[in-house]
Amino acid sequence: MTKRFFRLLHLWLGLLSGLIVVIVCLTGSLYAFKDELTAAREPWRDVTDTGAALLRPSALCAVADRAAGDSLPSSVTLGGRTEAAQVDYFSARGATTVFVNPYTGDVLKVVRRQPGDFDFFDFILQGHRRLWLPRHIGSPLVSYAVLAFFITLLTGLVVSWPRKWTRRAVKSHFAFHRPLRAARFRFDLHNVLGFYAVIPLIALCFTGLMFGLSWFSGGVYRLVSGGEPMASYRLPLAEDTGREFASLDALHARLSSEAPRAVQFYYALPRTGTDVYRASIVHEKGSYYKQDNRFFDPYDLQELQGAGPWAGKYTEASPADKMMRMNLDIHEGRILGFWGKALMCAASLIGASLPVTGFVIWRRRKRPKPTPQPLPTS
Repeated sequence: MTKRFFRLLHLWLGLLSGLIVVIVCLTGSLYAFKDELTAAREPWRDVTDTGAALLRPSALCAVADRAAGDSLPSSVTLGGRTEAAQVDYFSARGATTVFVNPYTGDVLKVVRRQPGDFDFFDFILQGHRRLWLPRHIGSPLVSYAVLAFFITLLTGLVVSWPRKWTRRAVKSHFAFHRPLRAARFRFDLHNVLGFYAVIPLIALCFTGLMFGLSWFSGGVYRLVSGGEPMASYRLPLAEDTGREFASLDALHARLSSEAPRAVQFYYALPRTGTDVYRASIVHEKGSYYKQDNRFFDPYDLQELQGAGPWAGKYTEASPADKMMRMNLDIHEGRILGFWGKALMCAASLIGASLPVTGFVIWRRRKRPKPTPQPLPTS
């Protein structure tokens, strides 16, 4: 009786969420290697380490201002000794990014983007998050379809789990049957591939739900924190004194001396009198969670306190806050490096196939069997 209930739940949740799951999984697998593909098609992001001293941020901004035709940069990204400095300008008219050699000050590339310009990976990400629909419609559809898929994975595990792990049971779960017959092959595509991918798929669903459903992430956070609610992300505000902003050079010199092994410094620059300097210090290349997100008064560079799981130093974050910071790295597989991303990409492709093979198996079983014709009488 219990297995029959789980089998029905597995079937109907799979049928209801199948199409959305296929789209979400396919777009996720396409997005998995965005960083590597972007680096391959944008060689101006890399420079040769000459061993010389790096230029100060103010000098890099002055070069970028002339190249962009703007004098109000929005952010500055300073990477390692083999990475170009990146200065960004954002406005209602569009966005401009200037890549500058951090040793010589030469402009390597100016990239201009207008509102409405097509970007392949942005298009894929919109499909992954909201099916290319308005956010208030697409995001809930994706989130609850992923929740249904999450339950489908768990019920599929319950339904297919053998009472005893005999040699035959192991073979049926981990190997395709020989000889390959169409009906059995379809079942093996669903059952065997699903069994191999179930753990990374559960991780993908769980971390995706942490993004998509606030009640889910809030509940998990309370569980890990021992009942403490998750604070909302909040930027501190500075007191507008009317004075000139402190130099970014001084802030960068201070932070680079505090974190000499950091691989990247990102600075969001103040635009109004109450804005603050936002600094993200990345401690591991390709990592989103091993970074410090700090805030500084734009006039005297006194450190200010933000709020939320992502604010402050990573080493000082609570276990629940560290869990929230790790969520994206786990979701994309980057927490395990390149091979972690490859694992999640492969799992996503298998995840996209499961609703298809499940639907085909169901339709074949529902198809009426041909009525045997009576033999002709002589």
